[in-house]
Amino acid sequence: MLGIILCDDDPFILKIIQEQIEHLLSDYSIDSQIVCVSSSYKDLLLYVKKHPEDYLFFLDLDFGSNEFNGIDIANKIREISPASKIVFVTNHYELALDVLKSGIEPFGFIEKTTDIAKMNQSCYQYIYLACKTLSSRKSEMPQKMITLKPGFEKEVEIPIEDILYVEAVKTKSHCICYHTINGSSITVRESIEHALKRLGSEFIQSHRSVIVQKSHMIGFNDGMIQFINGETAPCSFRMRNKIKGVIYGDKK
Repeated sequence: MLGIILCDDDPFILKIIQEQIEHLLSDYSIDSQIVCVSSSYKDLLLYVKKHPEDYLFFLDLDFGSNEFNGIDIANKIREISPASKIVFVTNHYELALDVLKSGIEPFGFIEKTTDIAKMNQSCYQYIYLACKTLSSRKSEMPQKMITLKPGFEKEVEIPIEDILYVEAVKTKSHCICYHTINGSSITVRESIEHALKRLGSEFIQSHRSVIVQKSHMIGFNDGMIQFINGETAPCSFRMRNKIKGVIYGDKK
């Protein structure tokens, strides 16, 4: 199980993140739980010292007038728990470069906002990726992979679990594009029908030119499927009820 730790000196933002994560863990039956919520970095570090494990941190980057900022706290976390994942929560994106220069290797960044849907989406993405990383380290079972050929002499192997959706390429005849959860895309010469057969039952055709992975869909709005990383894909009118059933039903 993945332990999640939240730390922010803004009680309002801290409460929003906590509530959204609790809803996500419950709604999607994610094997994870919030183990520490604090507005004090000292309490956070004390908890980690007493319970030295690998965690997913949602950490404020700017602690205002405190003697420590998020980078300093992250360095302390790394000393105790080097394999933990740290997501910085900030409204100062100009500080992101300082984080990258520090060598901390952040797991990601989330913008402080009152846009609940946006924050919900970002939290879900990082929790999913952290859970996947943790499970892959503990499991001896290899991931299911798919080999793609973007060129005659080039092959790329990617985990099937990482694929968000596949779409036909309008500008290239007989070509489709695989879109992954980390934002990459790979174009190959293949048909949608053939891709669906290769990918299996975890995927569904939402449109005559689009295949989507069921587990990565988190919402539906105005004819567009919403994925956990913020991307969207179209859904045909005749498939809307079926797709909504997958998203809001039992995910089968």
